[in-house]
Amino acid sequence: MRFKITFIGSGNVATNLAHALDKAGHSINQVISRNVANAKELASKFGAYYGDTPSEMYKDSDFVILCVSDESYYEILEDVPGGMNAIVCHTSGPVSMDILAKYSSNYGVLYPLQSLRKEEVKDILEVPLFIEWSNDSVKSKLHDLADSISNRVREVNSTQRKEYHLAAVFANNFTNAMYTIANDYLVKQGLEFDNLLPIIQETALRLKKGEPAVWQTGPAMRGDNAVIDKHLEMLDNEELQSLYSKLSEYIKNRHHS
Repeated sequence: MRFKITFIGSGNVATNLAHALDKAGHSINQVISRNVANAKELASKFGAYYGDTPSEMYKDSDFVILCVSDESYYEILEDVPGGMNAIVCHTSGPVSMDILAKYSSNYGVLYPLQSLRKEEVKDILEVPLFIEWSNDSVKSKLHDLADSISNRVREVNSTQRKEYHLAAVFANNFTNAMYTIANDYLVKQGLEFDNLLPIIQETALRLKKGEPAVWQTGPAMRGDNAVIDKHLEMLDNEELQSLYSKLSEYIKNRHHS
């Protein structure tokens, strides 16, 4: 089944989903965004209408997909016109599906568990795509839509989706912050971060072979306090010393308690 789709939002998630859905044969009907220049740019890739307020939406779309910041949902939804037959979906990890109940009887969630950038559109066939729905009719259509762009569609409720989102912050956002710390440290020493890429890639590849705890290594795992103390001396930033100490203690307690 092919659907007509309106996007509210024109950023990272909207751009990647729009390209994926267009490739799957669906019709991108409209792109609505407060940033009308971004809306025009995205809409132009699909020959779609664009605008800067949800009140301008056509009523003939099958899906209205909201791709906005979590704090913007309530304000954006107030401008969504009534009388639509479209299924209204949001794409957020931490936002409950129930936020949509006030605006439509047909609503759901289409949440890609991936870090997406509009500057680098990715094939999302292997991206976990979490769906949730308000009734059986929405479930059937949402499954059709999701299955057309991902091989890893999962039925996940709002509580589970929030839990996945929290875990993803640890696995992705905080991990990237660690890469930033490592890069900043090496730059300060006149050294190259690229030399860490092989060990970073090897660590990621190991995760396919077992639980992360199985692969934990390092001085804290070995209980090598002399090395830990030396590392703390090498850090001239109290915040980083505290972070290093807390992470080392976590590893010790997790594996040796």
